[in-house]
Amino acid sequence: MKVSADQARVVLHEHGHEVGELESLSGGMWSSTYAFTEEGREYVVRFHDRRDDLEKDRYAGRWASPRLRTIRMTEVGDYGTGGYGIAERIRGVEIDGLDADGMRTVLPKLFDALEATRDADLTGTSGWGLWHGDGNAEHVTWADALMKNARNDRRAPVAMSAVGSLGFDAGVRRMRELMPFAPERRHLVHNDLLYHNVFVDDHGIVLLDWGASIYGDFLYDAALLTFWWPWYAQWSSIDIVTEVTRRFGDTPNFGARLRMCELDIGISHIAFQLQYRKVDEARWTSERTAERARAPLT
Repeated sequence: MKVSADQARVVLHEHGHEVGELESLSGGMWSSTYAFTEEGREYVVRFHDRRDDLEKDRYAGRWASPRLRTIRMTEVGDYGTGGYGIAERIRGVEIDGLDADGMRTVLPKLFDALEATRDADLTGTSGWGLWHGDGNAEHVTWADALMKNARNDRRAPVAMSAVGSLGFDAGVRRMRELMPFAPERRHLVHNDLLYHNVFVDDHGIVLLDWGASIYGDFLYDAALLTFWWPWYAQWSSIDIVTEVTRRFGDTPNFGARLRMCELDIGISHIAFQLQYRKVDEARWTSERTAERARAPLT
């Protein structure tokens, strides 16, 4: 949702906020974001195509702790066909831009946050896969949630593209072989760690934007790191698989579960990237998915 600074100021005024200058911030594909100051406190207002994503940010606040820091939402409302949300501003550095030394320093804190999502109390929620602003998801098992991306309506556009379906098909076949190792206990998963959604400050890690969050295997967030790591050339000196295994390797069926998550990340992103005509990225993801399907388990 693209909203100008003038439009944002009008909306804030209509909802009782007296603000001065608005600072434009990076808002992502579906939102516009501005920082402002009110009564000496710093806030961020975000206008989003999907109000539900903003409600998820608010809902995620129930799991906040010293290990799992989230943004504090102060207001969510309707705007056009979507919504707006106001949160206390977090100042920090995106982990995406860190060099290798910076990432080595941050990884233990990031792993602490992933352990906190594993331990989050999901009482009062239900389902697996993508959850909504009411805390509930639609799938009845983890296997059901994973295999949604393997449906023919997801495969057909991939097969007809210049990328082809070899990587997609290899990923789906291997996922089906590993499905008996799918866990039966639900965990909270952020599911968007490497898209400018993790800040580091003097107090540690902050996880922003819970719109893509799911209930599933907590290793899914670790798999986001292991799958996408080669994309980040500045971190090539860090063996992320070794680091993840050192921290989480005693998890039952660790290798099979991590690989299932990697493959789901792969097949879902091939289709997503092609949907937005990012053919070169989709080709890279397809090749990476095929490689992960062939590789021995960790």
